Amino acid sequence: MIRNTARALIIQDGLLLAIKKERPEVGVYYTLPGGAQEIGETIAQTLQRECLEELGIDVAEHKFICIREYISKNHEYSFIMKEVHAVEFIYECRIKATDTFVSSQADIGQIGMEWIPTESIKQSVSESDQLSKTYQFPETTRDFFREYFRDQGLELYRSKNYES
Repeated sequence: MIRNTARALIIQDGLLLAIKKERPEVGVYYTLPGGAQEIGETIAQTLQRECLEELGIDVAEHKFICIREYISKNHEYSFIMKEVHAVEFIYECRIKATDTFVSSQADIGQIGMEWIPTESIKQSVSESDQLSKTYQFPETTRDFFREYFRDQGLELYRSKNYES
């Protein structure tokens, strides 16, 4: 079964808001907030709900930037999620001002959330030695960040996705 998911790319003041996870088989790693669409829910509603559940925040604005496909058996964490095939809709998001982030329904393995300097992300995804990486991301997220941050990041996606 193929499922739709919504992912939030929240960058403010040179920092990206990420979900921090830990699994015994993998260690600590980071993912974009978001998750699976429920029946009767638009993908935009999914984005709102997932950010509220995982981060405890409301999304003030969102703009679609890309679609990416994830087939778990083709990636390094396949032993955790064996039969996942997802079409991920990634949105650049702005959040409403808040001084607290409280997860009401954390993901499996979620141990928190963290603002990560985008410069550190760029460095981590470009390093070839896995052990030297400051921040660990699943392979598909690393691939997304490599392309997103190349050639001025969002401008690359805007030119691909919004101009005909």
